[in-house]
Amino acid sequence: MGNAPVRDDGANSWRSAETFAVLAAIAALFHDFGKAGRCFQQSLAGTGKFRFQPYRHEWISLRLFEAFAGQKSDDEWLAKLGQLSSADEKPLLAKLVKDHPDRRICPVSGQALNASPLRSLAPLARAVGWLILSHHRLPQARTGEPDIAYCRQWLENQLNPDWNSLNHKKFKTRKIFEIVWTFPQGTPLRSRTWRHKAQQVSRQAMKLQALRGAGEQGCLFTQHMARLTLMLADHHYSAQPAAPAWRDENYVVWANGAKSGVLQTMNQRLDEHLCGVAHYSMLIGRMLPRAMAMLPAIGEQPGFCERIVDKRYRWQNSAWDVAFALRARSRRHGFFGINMASTGCGKTFANARIMSALSDTHRGCRFSVALGLRTLTLQTASMLEKRLGLSHDLLAVLTGSTAARELHDPPLSEPDDGSDSAGAMLEESDDVHFAGVVCAGPLGEWLNKDPRVARMVCAPVLVTTIDHLMPAVEGVSGGRQIPAMLRLLSSDLVLDEPDDFDPADLHAQCRLVHWAGMLGARVLLSSATLPPAQVETLFSAYCEGRRAWQRECGEAGVSLNICCAWFDEYGSTARDAASDETFSMAHREFALLRASRLSEQKRLRLGNIVPVRAAAAGRRGAIDAVAAEVQRQMLRLDADHHDRHQSGKTVSLGIVLLANIDPLVAVAQTLMAQASPDGCCIHYSIYHSQHPLAVRSFIEKRLDRAFDRRDPAQLWQLPEVSAALSDSLARRHLFVVLATSVVEVGRDWDAHWGIIEPSSMRSLIQFAGRIQRHRAIAPASPNLIILGRNINALSGRNPAYCQPGYETLKWSLPSHDMQDLLPEAACRGINALARIAENNDDNAFAALEHRRLRAELLGQEEMKAPAAALWWRAPVTWCAELQRRRPFRCTGPQAQFFIRMSNNDDIPAFFFKTETGNWKASERFIRCKLTMGEGVKPWFRIDYNVVLTALAVERKMTLTAVSERYGEVTLRVHKRSSADPWWFHPLLGVFRTPD
Repeated sequence: MGNAPVRDDGANSWRSAETFAVLAAIAALFHDFGKAGRCFQQSLAGTGKFRFQPYRHEWISLRLFEAFAGQKSDDEWLAKLGQLSSADEKPLLAKLVKDHPDRRICPVSGQALNASPLRSLAPLARAVGWLILSHHRLPQARTGEPDIAYCRQWLENQLNPDWNSLNHKKFKTRKIFEIVWTFPQGTPLRSRTWRHKAQQVSRQAMKLQALRGAGEQGCLFTQHMARLTLMLADHHYSAQPAAPAWRDENYVVWANGAKSGVLQTMNQRLDEHLCGVAHYSMLIGRMLPRAMAMLPAIGEQPGFCERIVDKRYRWQNSAWDVAFALRARSRRHGFFGINMASTGCGKTFANARIMSALSDTHRGCRFSVALGLRTLTLQTASMLEKRLGLSHDLLAVLTGSTAARELHDPPLSEPDDGSDSAGAMLEESDDVHFAGVVCAGPLGEWLNKDPRVARMVCAPVLVTTIDHLMPAVEGVSGGRQIPAMLRLLSSDLVLDEPDDFDPADLHAQCRLVHWAGMLGARVLLSSATLPPAQVETLFSAYCEGRRAWQRECGEAGVSLNICCAWFDEYGSTARDAASDETFSMAHREFALLRASRLSEQKRLRLGNIVPVRAAAAGRRGAIDAVAAEVQRQMLRLDADHHDRHQSGKTVSLGIVLLANIDPLVAVAQTLMAQASPDGCCIHYSIYHSQHPLAVRSFIEKRLDRAFDRRDPAQLWQLPEVSAALSDSLARRHLFVVLATSVVEVGRDWDAHWGIIEPSSMRSLIQFAGRIQRHRAIAPASPNLIILGRNINALSGRNPAYCQPGYETLKWSLPSHDMQDLLPEAACRGINALARIAENNDDNAFAALEHRRLRAELLGQEEMKAPAAALWWRAPVTWCAELQRRRPFRCTGPQAQFFIRMSNNDDIPAFFFKTETGNWKASERFIRCKLTMGEGVKPWFRIDYNVVLTALAVERKMTLTAVSERYGEVTLRVHKRSSADPWWFHPLLGVFRTPD
């Protein structure tokens, strides 16, 4: 019951563990050879002019290894590794390629300079060389952009010093390029201790026949696990005190230093460091399978396996049964599942139960739930804790902010100084909330130096923003990928709402799923609006990743045949798929069957497109036109959809969604300034992401309570509604949230009606799910209004349906009028049909999304912009070039500010933290005046002073501490507007005037 360690029953052994352990140990022997260079030693001692060198130590180390392995076969250089003497140093240095920014050919030796060191190496030597080069960061093109069409030859033809660092371009003096390749005290070949360790490793390597194949292109698991092992060992050993036993006292060259206060002292000698990292590489590689198998897991938990009686959620019993039937086979063949149950059917709980059903009774259950939004992460964790009985010792929550969790749960140079391997594995602001037992044994010794890392890896269930798992493939430097890699290696993965991302971000998502497959995880996608192109691409990514796992860790002789399953509120089904074609056909059958059932559902959202015409050109004219139409439609909707109080007065709760914050606030200001009709009072709340954290939490708690309509009588108990009915003579009361897309996912709201500025088909579907979500009363008249044009289109911009949206100059819509784009049938009954199937020829709005997604994800390799599938179609995982071109969440620069006050008499003001850690008032914030017309009121009053003071009392903290912890607001900073002021008002949040 409850928290139980996973048992190592033999099935968890990895056939390639010894191979990647030895491979990492070989690379460890050479990984810091370059630190013996004069420039590095001067930088470390503080006697040089620069803290960085023309070529980083890992590039010089690679060149030295190249000189050692040279044209030898793998057997020849492995044998030579065990026979080295100090006399071998001179011929090695004679063969050393000494790169120089001004030369292409060495004038002495005739060697080609600035070319790929890996080009002529034997396969295993090439793998070792790559590990040496990448042990701090993956190479990537830092000048120019290599042609995607030739990506298969990048390693041989494109790799050069620029892919490691541009330090060499920052030196004007050329003398330094002569001394950077000199080694005054010699290389580690002079150390008897190092040579003895090399002999040990050579003997083990020569006996290991499987090692010879580790340099092949398809050995992704072995190569990347060797890199993980090397980085773990390097991080671990770099943090240890000096160990004289691993030194040759006659070889005095230093690898790193240790800080004591402000003083820097030498710590580990280079030979000692290389021997120590090689030793721990072997140790870590060998024990990783056992360590992963012994991590805490959930045993039989009643909340997971109990049968559900409530008819709304009874479909989960079928989901459990199908998953349980796949339990044993999914361990051997992998698992790729899709949960497309409709909004409000309990997908969150079903996902946890599915992953539990798949887990072996003896091994226990371990899985991660990855979401796109921080607030949604906190909500999901709370729901799992309450509904499934998961206590804090079984479930960890990882967000980017401790403050956010606490509010949700009340009470150009590149330094090369030897410190790269001592850096933190998580960001300073990352918070992992977990009360259970963390790692024990050897793994715990390495990870417990940062308890947050240990908690992230050890928790049986981890609920996290996807950003914290992305470093497994996106963390190209500094060791930040280590925790995410270990997490994927030891647990299954649930991607919640994976289609709730910009198309550009789906590239990284596909890389993550490919990595999950390669690391042996089972994967479940969960969303009611998954488009076919995304599902097919993610399966292809998983399939190719699993192929690598099967080849190197799976049972010998077992062919790839992935267990696939589909779940929704109508039932569950399973089928094996060994190819993309088999899977696509099965998914198409499921989607068509689901589409036919959706078309028969009771229609809870009746949509209508209304034309919007701007009387004046430009942004201002568009804002005025939208505000006028929104007010007209609000009054019409309220007349048809409301609740009537016993006094005869009526109340309706509505949501108006606009795509972007600045236009939203401009429309809000215009609406608030307009008088309401006689007998009518409109109460507004403005909700978006640019409120200070404490204020946003304050708003969300009140709106969550208001829009919870499971008990219809609760409406009259709301303080704001009760006060409005008793204090106002108005007979009609509209409570309206003006919001951005923050309402589309994660808010369990039930509104009477909604109005939306269209941006994408997915946005329309998700927004529709906030109407009649709990009460499920079919409307007799439209309760969802779609504006005929968005603000961009009204302003004359092209493309118009973008940021957010799928339209670009290349992928353009035939019209910007929604009446031309969206057929009446799709509008009248908005559901997931248009997203889950691609046969939408009459729906141009949805068709554009499908076409762009298919091209973006599965496009041809010869496309100028690489498709996501290129990651597993071509050998590019050795570098970070695709991550550079298609980064995750490339939102541009951001700035953090804090609404701050020290005592009750202060006027709250915006501050920022300087680089020295001091607080400084920002002069860029201007409080705007807010005009309210007759019959217009705020839904609830927001006062920064009141909100912060209440928090200070609740948390028993000073106002200053509360401000600095919970007053944060993160704002995007654009170059063109970096000097422009920010406007703010407690009701409106922080914004800029729409351009």
